[in-house]
Amino acid sequence: MRLSLFYNPFNLIERLAVEIKKTKRLKKLKNSSGKNLNQGHIDSLELLEIISTDLKEPIIFDIGANIGTWTLLAKSIFPESVIHAFEPLENHINEFNLSCVTLDNIYLHPFCAGNENNISKINISSFSDSSSLLQATSLEYESFNIKKVSEAEVNVKRLSDLINANLLPVPDVIKLDIQGFELEALRGLNTYLHEVSYIICEVSFKEYYKNQALFLEIANYLSTFDHHLFALGHNCPLGKELHQIDVLFKHIN
Repeated sequence: MRLSLFYNPFNLIERLAVEIKKTKRLKKLKNSSGKNLNQGHIDSLELLEIISTDLKEPIIFDIGANIGTWTLLAKSIFPESVIHAFEPLENHINEFNLSCVTLDNIYLHPFCAGNENNISKINISSFSDSSSLLQATSLEYESFNIKKVSEAEVNVKRLSDLINANLLPVPDVIKLDIQGFELEALRGLNTYLHEVSYIICEVSFKEYYKNQALFLEIANYLSTFDHHLFALGHNCPLGKELHQIDVLFKHIN
């Protein structure tokens, strides 16, 4: 802890309050599948807790599953849930399988969710979590000090087609974190969005990827299926400009 904090008791109290809150959040995951997660992995914790007051054994789609940290968090809150995870990058898939090997009812699908069935190129970043089907803007590279390192071909599929073919169930909960491609994945679910109860989505207020849909476009689209903004995630800053945050949409009849 910085020595200067002791000369400003208000800053010290504020810092201690933040650390206490962080500790309490992590303690909620003790003895669960998410016990080894860190603060950077649990931005959606409170949003999942909201959902847990309504649903107990949901079918969940984890779109943009990465290495499985969000799936572990969801399983911590919903131990009896069935999770279908979608992740196209081979290195992420390998880590996902290692992370979730001991958990039941988790199904990993090695492709991207979109609004067309095709093969596309994904732009792989030096920080692989930032890899996207969209081209990154200079803002993305400058904000996170990253660069594009390669490309890879990946399968993109419309989830509504897979549901129609009985290859996937209709989800109760959807989480999306796919680097600007969220709206395309939602469009690919088509009218099945009417049957989804909750959607957790990372939204942007600035263009980090070329032609990405920003918050208002996503919110307006979801409103046509009776999904409305319900809560903001823990990573929402107070009194500061918004860049990217997790939000919760709820289906309201």
